[in-house]
Amino acid sequence: MKNSSDLLREHSIRSEYATDYSEKITLLMINLQDALLTLNIEAVRRVASNAEQIKDIKILVEEEDVNILKLYMASTITSFVSISIQNGLPKDVAEIKKKTIYKQIAHCHDNAELTNCHIQFVEELIEAINQYSIKRYSPIVKMAIEYIHNNKFRFIYSKDVAVATKVNRSYLSKRFSEEVGQTITGYIHLVKMELAIELMGSNLYRYNEIAELLGYANYPYFNKVFKKFYSKTPHAYMRER
Repeated sequence: MKNSSDLLREHSIRSEYATDYSEKITLLMINLQDALLTLNIEAVRRVASNAEQIKDIKILVEEEDVNILKLYMASTITSFVSISIQNGLPKDVAEIKKKTIYKQIAHCHDNAELTNCHIQFVEELIEAINQYSIKRYSPIVKMAIEYIHNNKFRFIYSKDVAVATKVNRSYLSKRFSEEVGQTITGYIHLVKMELAIELMGSNLYRYNEIAELLGYANYPYFNKVFKKFYSKTPHAYMRER
């Protein structure tokens, strides 16, 4: 049990730094949000550099204080994800990113880890938006991408996408490759592989079950496609993760 002098010292430290700490955390969140709105990953890295001063604040952090900070930071995730969706990130990709960051926040032990976790999350969101955003695409390609994301658990072909969007297959394939930078088939596999990594990380399914869930005829084919994207088998990828 703490004696009266210890309690007085702790209260003094908290009183001295609480306002400053609160302001810096709020400023950090505003800066990260601005960087996400503008897709400025360099701004995120500048924030990361400036955020080092937050770690130097001498606050006596008890377990419940860390948990309160976790709740506060977790609440900002919804805002970050909403901004990302407005910037064209498909909802399913945003949800995968959100679940991953929630797990990371749960395993953080102090405010420095939480800060780093948030900064990393915004970087990952910007990278995902740059990779997946449908905002910059033509209406036809947007429809195709949305169809692919909405059918992750089916094995679909480029002809299925063309039928769903009511566009000539050859024309759609040409437009898709020009705008997205890869074939429709390649994008279908990419979306499935991203989800496969999330499912493997959950430890709820065997790898062959994941292959089946994603519509692959058998595990060897799934394994071959995965290796094509990540240059290693699913087992090797998860061991090194």
